[in-house]
Amino acid sequence: MSSKRASYDSNFKLKVVNEAERTNNMRAGKKYDVTECNVRRWRSQKVELKNAHSQRRAFRGPQTGRFSAIDRRVCDFVHEKRSEGLPITRAVMQQKALKVATELNIARTEFSASMGWCRRMMRRNGLSLRRRTSLAQRLPADFREKLVSYQRYVINLRKKHEYPLDQMEHHQWVQKMLHLKCDGWK
Repeated sequence: MSSKRASYDSNFKLKVVNEAERTNNMRAGKKYDVTECNVRRWRSQKVELKNAHSQRRAFRGPQTGRFSAIDRRVCDFVHEKRSEGLPITRAVMQQKALKVATELNIARTEFSASMGWCRRMMRRNGLSLRRRTSLAQRLPADFREKLVSYQRYVINLRKKHEYPLDQMEHHQWVQKMLHLKCDGWK
């Protein structure tokens, strides 16, 4: 038996496993020049090896997360929001994941939607936060209503306090304010 480390594809491992089942672990190991420890491990992984690609050298478990249903639903949510042109942050993904977990009756002690989970989920599903969703952010659906409501509010304030028009100026933060709830502007 060689003392150097070697990697074997799943095709070879299955040959060794079949030989071990026909004879025993030690004989199969000697015949194929591998350790008995490897033969025992490969026999315990027989089902995974049969399902793996024949040229696969290592079986490192499934590449899906522990809670693949949550991953799938959060990923669908992200794609839906991006198609609408809305920005998505990790915090939004984590909140959605926690909401989905409660819908699936998964306890908070089992699933916490940590930053590490979010990073791994994004890597598993090929998501990135740096990628642009569209050329420009879309305006909210009720933008016109908010704008008209804000203009009426400003006009009423001007009339109430008798501000002359030449003392009023345009601020660039007005658009940001339009995203706020405008209950007092009606």
